[in-house]
Amino acid sequence: MRQFEALIATNETISPTWKALSFAWPPDLSIPEPGQFFTFRPSTLMSGDSSLLRRPLAFAAFKDNKAFALYQVRGNGTRALASLCTGSSIDLLGPLGTPFSLPEPDEAAILVGGGVGIGPMLYLHHCLQNAKIAGDIKLFLGFRSAAQIPVIPQASMAKALASAFLATDDGSVGFSGRVAEALEAQLATEGQRKRRFYACGPVPMLSAVASLAKREGNPAEVSVEQWMACGVGACYGCAVPSISGGFLRACVDGPVFDSQTLDWEALR
Repeated sequence: MRQFEALIATNETISPTWKALSFAWPPDLSIPEPGQFFTFRPSTLMSGDSSLLRRPLAFAAFKDNKAFALYQVRGNGTRALASLCTGSSIDLLGPLGTPFSLPEPDEAAILVGGGVGIGPMLYLHHCLQNAKIAGDIKLFLGFRSAAQIPVIPQASMAKALASAFLATDDGSVGFSGRVAEALEAQLATEGQRKRRFYACGPVPMLSAVASLAKREGNPAEVSVEQWMACGVGACYGCAVPSISGGFLRACVDGPVFDSQTLDWEALR
């Protein structure tokens, strides 16, 4: 982990709701793993815009000493980030958090992403393929509509997206309905087998994947989306309820958790 100034290589619009960011990565810093994240503080944030608070983004790819992230413009922080052009510098802290693990040799890998959880799943899909794991790899991604599906220029993300089972809330592309419903419908045609589930996205989706994995008796790893202030475990602003009582910090105990360690009733 290190705080550093990075030069932005690209910061482009890839759909009406998505932007793709890439930036130079220090060659002597460890390469980020799928599930890890970084925090940023754009210099264009003004006083009064919570300028002391960093914003988290997950890694979506890594290639040729450049890190990539996908993001949606939702507030002052991402609006400030979206205003930066190629060659601008950005204050970063990373890599942070716990990554996803590899599946066991006899496990198929089932990846599920929705919302801002799409980026981490694209990165994980690419890394699992490069690791040449023995089991199958299936990727399920959910969007509200076909118009929101990004057109990604970065090769590894584009390849992963092209291989995915797609679900749209309005039925304009792929399965009509939620991505967790598409997942359950597809797996019902395959029968029981050893699988390891990976998911990143909104809590209802994560909860549905966790419930499905539990019914099957298979493991699931979920990456939670929590508001973060520090990203290093100091403020407890990203605490999530543990099934054993108390709380876990998403930024340092996670953001990737064994799905059965979280209290899903309290998280909803």
